Amino acid sequence: MSAVRMLVLGVVRDLGQAHGYQVRRELTTWRVDAWANVAPASIYQALRTLTKHGLVEEVGTESDGGPERTVYRLTPDGETEFFRLVRTAVSDPGDTLAELSAAFGFLHLLPRSEVATLLDHRVRALWAQLVRVDPPEAALDEAKPAQVAALMQLAAGRVRAEIDWALDLAGRIRDGSFVLEGATSKA
Repeated sequence: MSAVRMLVLGVVRDLGQAHGYQVRRELTTWRVDAWANVAPASIYQALRTLTKHGLVEEVGTESDGGPERTVYRLTPDGETEFFRLVRTAVSDPGDTLAELSAAFGFLHLLPRSEVATLLDHRVRALWAQLVRVDPPEAALDEAKPAQVAALMQLAAGRVRAEIDWALDLAGRIRDGSFVLEGATSKA
């Protein structure tokens, strides 16, 4: 999955229609350069690709006294794809941190109960990962070379930390103590 794809779809959706510079300007306010490796060229490339796949469509041009810019809006298929990307990024720990971070910018568009359920799915998948990377102590003692055992301990620690984080967040979403900025209801 691509964080850029999700972000561009989401921003075009939020704005109703937008040209590439508007998308770029909005994402700059989110500081995506710090957490998602989104270069300006990748935004324009994403818009071309999304258009080619029928997820956004050109609706005209505007210039505002400057260069002429193509304006896009989301198609129904783009809306479906956007929500699929958000849900997958939250529920699938195989996605990157950039994709999870991008999805968090749009969590307020989903019902609270669904966000908590998606995090529950993430926890189940993380438990399956933990079983694979957290061998019994005896197996670690026998691991050759020794640095392999140390690496497996790091992997297990990271998975455990993410399980704890997701369980805590799902609980706070369920009890209402975690505020989803921009959410229209507590549902």
